[in-house]
Amino acid sequence: MNTKAMDINKLLVEFYERFSAWEHHIVEGSGLPLPMMHTLELLGLYGPMRMTDLAEKLCISTGTLTVRVDKLASDGLVDRIANPQDRRSLLISLTKHGHQLFKEHDLAHLEMTQTLTGDLSADDKATLQRLLGLLTEKFDTLT
Repeated sequence: MNTKAMDINKLLVEFYERFSAWEHHIVEGSGLPLPMMHTLELLGLYGPMRMTDLAEKLCISTGTLTVRVDKLASDGLVDRIANPQDRRSLLISLTKHGHQLFKEHDLAHLEMTQTLTGDLSADDKATLQRLLGLLTEKFDTLT
């Protein structure tokens, strides 16, 4: 492996560890485990979704997601609603309480993003956005 790849790898690992520690700290006051909050987060960002689509976005199996959604539904954070485009499937959507938890978590993410990128130029922010998008797309080639 070349030195540049090793340097980037080290930075990615360090960024992930810091981001993960920050995320755990933010979520611990919500009473929800981080995977549950991530489920609410995706539903808040993208709206109601079919189980298969949500599982794909979370990179987990539908079986794992079913257990998670069952718990979130019993806690009053998500609902299973009829899919108007396909009567055979259900959509998972946030309840009012689930949406409130999402908004609080999303606000913390926005504040963190503004803190981390506040000193960057508009060009640097655009480059960061473009590169994050490219890296995110590349994950599909890893699995």
